[in-house]
Amino acid sequence: MKGWIKRLFFLLLTITGAHAQAFSQDGNPLQFISGVSQSSFANPANQNETDKLVVGLPIISGAWMDWKANFSLNYIFFQNFSYSFDRFYRELGEPGYEMGTVTVPFVYLSLKLEDQNFTFSVSNRIFTESTFDHEFLKFIDNGLEPYYGKTEVYGPMNIRAFHYRELAFGWSKQIWEGFQVGVRPKFLFGRFDYDMKEMNISVQTDVANGQLLLVPSGDYRVAGSLDVSYNSELDATSIRPNPDISNYFFNFRNPGAGIDLGINYQINKTTLSAAITDLGFLQFRHTNYDVTYANPLRYNLDELYQSTNPDGEVYKEPKIALQELIDSIPYTIIAQPGASQVVEAIPTNINIKFTYSISQEKEAGLSGQLTYFKGNTRNFISGFFHTALGEKFNLAASVSLFDFKKILPGVGASYTTNRSQFYLSTNNITALIKPSSAKYLNLCFGVNFLFSTH
Repeated sequence: MKGWIKRLFFLLLTITGAHAQAFSQDGNPLQFISGVSQSSFANPANQNETDKLVVGLPIISGAWMDWKANFSLNYIFFQNFSYSFDRFYRELGEPGYEMGTVTVPFVYLSLKLEDQNFTFSVSNRIFTESTFDHEFLKFIDNGLEPYYGKTEVYGPMNIRAFHYRELAFGWSKQIWEGFQVGVRPKFLFGRFDYDMKEMNISVQTDVANGQLLLVPSGDYRVAGSLDVSYNSELDATSIRPNPDISNYFFNFRNPGAGIDLGINYQINKTTLSAAITDLGFLQFRHTNYDVTYANPLRYNLDELYQSTNPDGEVYKEPKIALQELIDSIPYTIIAQPGASQVVEAIPTNINIKFTYSISQEKEAGLSGQLTYFKGNTRNFISGFFHTALGEKFNLAASVSLFDFKKILPGVGASYTTNRSQFYLSTNNITALIKPSSAKYLNLCFGVNFLFSTH
């Protein structure tokens, strides 16, 4: 057994050894509670432990949120929800970044028939990733007046976001006792895509005309249900959401595809599980636009303001100044129809898990998760323990090493009755205890209804 553990640990380190700044798999303890049908999201080979039809409660069952950043809410807000961009700047002290995913389920069905398991699910999935120059926070906090006569450059800022709907059909089969295989083909329908790279803002002074100039540079791509129009009188380009009922359920004009693959192999008390999930791509062929920052914003001397002294002259609150800056974006951009087709890969996950059965109620093991996206990787290595407390209650605990830098304690629990099941899990319980100071927020929860098929 010691040899097995050594070889497995070496395999986990090899697979999860790469490191770069990107989105990551979250190592949520739900995957260690096999009695919850949604544990199959980590490995499609997993099968229900009940012969009842599992029906997830729409919007709730399988809801998933994961957010990681190098800042927390208390960098920005303090007592009575007061805010300070200067506090944010000082606490951060380095360029900022955030990464997040949200999954909102609409339909989830799962049924085991003898040695086979079938699942069907429909969900909305959202991904975001951004980086920004923290010096821009100081610029917002100071206001425009202190920069007249100076030249400054802030940036870069990068934002990546997409939203798609997933339609998935899962199938798992026990080939022989102790060996299961699973596959989950997916149809993906792109709903929104945003990609901004290397956006900078320079502050310049036009002394001859007595003006301060904010000069944005860069471009971005956007696709989705949008209304893009140009107002020649105002020299402004407006980009607004344009909800289309034909895109509400599925957008067949932006088709994509994906697949999950997995196996479980048990030898005596030892089970080795391996899976690759979200191997796929999105395709945007409808309403693609390339947007370029082309025009500066000009401020006359009597339009300059400061945001540091509320009792001083020409004071403007920082959040109002920031909102006005955002509202001015249409005057700085030019939008043109983009490529007829844009293909984007989605973050792909590799999961490997080693489980040792201590008794009929208890098991422990190691798990390694890696996510690959656009040449970058992030990883989780987790040690976990799972136990059944009676016939209805299951509990899992984990300790995860995130990118070989951060240790996160996780916990998951489920409660099952004859007709329903409730579950809740997180890979960082400290974030639930004090969310305002958390830089790693992770939560999965749900309610399943169980229907007898006999």
